[in-house]
Amino acid sequence: MLHKLKHYSNISVLKSVYFARFHPYLTYSILNWGKANKTTLLPLIRLQNKAVRTLEYCKTKTTVLYSKHKILEIPNFFELSVAKFMYYFHNGGLLNHFDNYFSEVASIHKYQTNIKQDLLLCKNVIYPE
Repeated sequence: MLHKLKHYSNISVLKSVYFARFHPYLTYSILNWGKANKTTLLPLIRLQNKAVRTLEYCKTKTTVLYSKHKILEIPNFFELSVAKFMYYFHNGGLLNHFDNYFSEVASIHKYQTNIKQDLLLCKNVIYPE
């Protein structure tokens, strides 16, 4: 769709179409699949690179195009989504269902470590007994 539109419209229209028709499919449920193997994500990354190159009608390095158009690559968008999730977890912005998903390291042992305030994913939530 972007490839056909690039001959008839400007970059702002193409960018709007990218964010309306392409970006939601890449970012939907990214917290579930965003940490998949690089080989699993590679087809999606290539597809996103192709779409971003279409915005500029050229074959330059995609890192320049991503920063120019303020588009996050899939791994970076995953990191942002995890950061947002943890922010909402710490500030009570999530559903009560997530309250038992994490526990502080300090609750597991009493040693003074550098990571005592870090959070661990509770195994009994993921693998119920």
